[in-house]
Amino acid sequence: MNVKYMQTAINLAKKGKGKIYTNPMVGCVIVKDNKIIGNGWHQYFGGNHAEINALVDAGKNAKGADLYVTLEPCNSHGKRSPCTLAIIKAGIKRVYYALRDKNVLGSREMLEKNGIEVHEGLLKKQARSLISDYLKYLKSKPKISIKAAMTLDGKIATYNYDSKWITSEKSRNLVYEIRSHYDAVLVGLNTAIKDNPFLTTHSKKLKNPVRVVIDPYLKLPKTHNLLDGNVPTIIVYDLSIASIPKHLKKEGIILAPVDISMAKKDFNVIVRKLNSFSLKSILIEGGSEIISSALFSNVVDDVYFFIAPKLIGGKGAISVVGGAGVKKISESLRIKNMKVKKIGQDFLITGQLDKTSPTVI
Repeated sequence: MNVKYMQTAINLAKKGKGKIYTNPMVGCVIVKDNKIIGNGWHQYFGGNHAEINALVDAGKNAKGADLYVTLEPCNSHGKRSPCTLAIIKAGIKRVYYALRDKNVLGSREMLEKNGIEVHEGLLKKQARSLISDYLKYLKSKPKISIKAAMTLDGKIATYNYDSKWITSEKSRNLVYEIRSHYDAVLVGLNTAIKDNPFLTTHSKKLKNPVRVVIDPYLKLPKTHNLLDGNVPTIIVYDLSIASIPKHLKKEGIILAPVDISMAKKDFNVIVRKLNSFSLKSILIEGGSEIISSALFSNVVDDVYFFIAPKLIGGKGAISVVGGAGVKKISESLRIKNMKVKKIGQDFLITGQLDKTSPTVI
């Protein structure tokens, strides 16, 4: 056991600051014969964990070595396969981790069962500062918001799906700022295809959220802006899909399989999946079917409705809330604590969803 190796791991972990979103900063070194033979840290959201990067750096020399890592290795299948399996396969002799991860189950037991000596608590106090934000997110309640830009008659697109631009540039700039306060911004496939958005803050000063697109059958084309690699993109698709298109197997793209049939009935399926990636605040930007599903699944906390002084008309134009809708006015969803603000020629209406509305399940 050597304090200086754990300190090196802590220093490496800090390199991931600002690049891993709500995931914890983690660093790792692999030591053999009193010499560091492998360095690694969690470099970006959706990328390899620190242990994997260190093991790759060490290569075959990792056999019989000691591994120092700032946080307990994971032991479950998430964005990546468990680090415990990679550690066992590499032939690591001893593992030292500074902090126990309460979100991890059976890690130490798995390692010890396979003959690996495990030590916990080295530089525990120093390593805790690395995961303070992560711990806050584990305790926090997910926040789900809806943002929509519409005309005075409640349309978000014409009958042929044209929607650029309904609101003013001033309103759009405010949307970019709003996005920076969320972990993720989410759209459905239709919105992604029709608008081809970047879903970023369009600014070097503002934090970009993780981009999420619900693409059940992986139809997003390889030239789409959401696949540009500049910001991580999570693609939520149906777990029945066995063949993954080649252009979706690259850095910056995280594939998230779910039961889409269940998700259509209950948007909580999507929320829980995103929460598993430590994404606790999600801004839903459409389209109408996604908005409807979220609203009537009782997951929405508040709304941002931008209204432009325009009229589209037509039965075929797309309304802000799709789905089957309610049968009676008495069953309608209600917005409480509503505020109205003028944004240039547009209006912004904000408020919270009344969870006591009759149709909320």
